Amino acid sequence: MNEIALPIATVTVFEDRARVVRRGASALATGLQRVIVLGVAPVIADKTVIARAEGATVLDARVIRAVAPWRMGEADARGAATELTERIATRDRAAIAARAATARADSVALAAQAAIEAQLRAAHELAATAAEGVAVATAATRLEQVAAVVRTHHQAAARAAADAATAAEELARLEAQVAELERGAITHTARIEIDLDVATAGPIALEVGYVVPGACWRPYHTATWRDATLSWSTDACVWQATGEDWSDVELMCSTARPSLGASPPTLVDDLLRVQPKAALVATARDENIATTGLGGARPAEQVPGIDDGGQPRQLVAPGRTSVVADGRPHRVRLGAWTSPLEVAYVAFPERAAAVIVRTRAHNQGPHPLLAGPVDLVRDGGYTGRTSILYVAPGERFELGWGAEPSLRLHRSQREQRESSGVLGSWNQVRHRIAIRLSNLGPEPRTITVTERIPVSELADKVEIVLRPVDAWQLEDDDGALRDRTPRVTARTVGDHGMVSWQVELPSRQRRAIAHEYLIKFHDSVGGL
Repeated sequence: MNEIALPIATVTVFEDRARVVRRGASALATGLQRVIVLGVAPVIADKTVIARAEGATVLDARVIRAVAPWRMGEADARGAATELTERIATRDRAAIAARAATARADSVALAAQAAIEAQLRAAHELAATAAEGVAVATAATRLEQVAAVVRTHHQAAARAAADAATAAEELARLEAQVAELERGAITHTARIEIDLDVATAGPIALEVGYVVPGACWRPYHTATWRDATLSWSTDACVWQATGEDWSDVELMCSTARPSLGASPPTLVDDLLRVQPKAALVATARDENIATTGLGGARPAEQVPGIDDGGQPRQLVAPGRTSVVADGRPHRVRLGAWTSPLEVAYVAFPERAAAVIVRTRAHNQGPHPLLAGPVDLVRDGGYTGRTSILYVAPGERFELGWGAEPSLRLHRSQREQRESSGVLGSWNQVRHRIAIRLSNLGPEPRTITVTERIPVSELADKVEIVLRPVDAWQLEDDDGALRDRTPRVTARTVGDHGMVSWQVELPSRQRRAIAHEYLIKFHDSVGGL
């Protein structure tokens, strides 16, 4: 038998496992030979072991597992563990007895304290008697006797508490020793045995590959904004607790899912039911609009694991790297690039009362950006964290950098319901929205404000009417115009009910937007 230690050459990490490839060479004689590869992970999946050899024929490859002997120098670790366990039991009993003695001493001390308080009350009564001319020579002696008893009990309680603390510390120390002994003494080992038929004696190149659980990776991005340039870096956050360290290996991160089965979906019955005609009930709901570009091709919650756009990707880390089997996250750089930035200030008052700094850039890297968290660094300082969806190579995407502190926004909304009356059949709800913006900074800003109005799916029963820009001028309910803030009237009405304004906001100035729309619905429609 030839025992060799094939070093790990390449590791491919998947979402929930890893494939390890070991490569090396060994000088073998002609004929049937057995090679033993030491130091493999005990959690290796047996059916995934594949062995290859140049200059020899692989007859068989199998995994052999064993438990390392209990040895601790010359002493038997099992005996040491048993002795420690017995000492722990003894100390545990001593700790219980010490705690009980402490409780008893505390109770006696409290009773003695109550006795001396009773003696003090009696002394007060004796003092009153002495004031009448009666001798009370025994009062001081009685108080001194009771005080001595109280001091004795308090000292006993203090000693019992100290003994209990010492026993608890000794118990904790012994338990730590047992845990350390068990962790270091019981070790599981595994090896791979390979049977070869060597045709020509000499060095034989061997390659062994296998799959291990206990490893995963996720993409992690960092965006650095400096001047008008975005510096982007993508890391692989790798966790592994396989039992073998990956030292100086070629690391690859894959989005393939080998554990995902290829079985067809289960067919179920789709029943159609007849529903009697009843009153029409309309409800307002939020609808996600599916778009392409800007990294918004699909909602992230619909794609479990790593979103790779439907095509498995394999990202190779430049250079060689090491990942220790400690179960902690290790970040490995996968790539980096730079791109010019487009900076804009946007506001969605219905969602947040703030003006957001938004940047747009193009993915200049050769690979797509996988969905994941993004650390934001601006002018050398950490700004916060956001996330992105799948971004194809060359695609433009957006990043939000938080609220601009020099810009303030306030939104107010009022509703006025008007019934159809006796002769009418249509009702309406008037919505009036006032948006006020302030620039506290020294520089002028251009802000894109976006509001949305409902979109009717029942045009013959529910109608949405966007009022003209001068239909409402920030008047109060009594018709008086008390707010003289300059208004922005130019607007753009887009698809899906999106209304936008470009607000030019000078330094130390204010601007306002007056927005009004009507919801008209027939008497036969309920729910609005």
